[in-house]
Amino acid sequence: MNLRSKLSLSKTKNLERRLNILANEAISELNKVCGSSLWETLGFVYFDQLDNKDKIAKANFYYGQLQIIKEIRSYS
Repeated sequence: MNLRSKLSLSKTKNLERRLNILANEAISELNKVCGSSLWETLGFVYFDQLDNKDKIAKANFYYGQLQIIKEIRSYS
């Protein structure tokens, strides 16, 4: 039984809305930190070229957040 069949329609829509908000925030922050959307093509490998550890840590955090969102979506 998948997650969607366990949640009501309104809860499913609310979950998707919240995941979209989180994903949009993560993408926006990654674009700011990286200075472009090239990270979308290269993935976390792109973060190694960032110029300081704080940017690398922030990029890794938001990239991890996106991966978790993708995983949650795969169950719904």
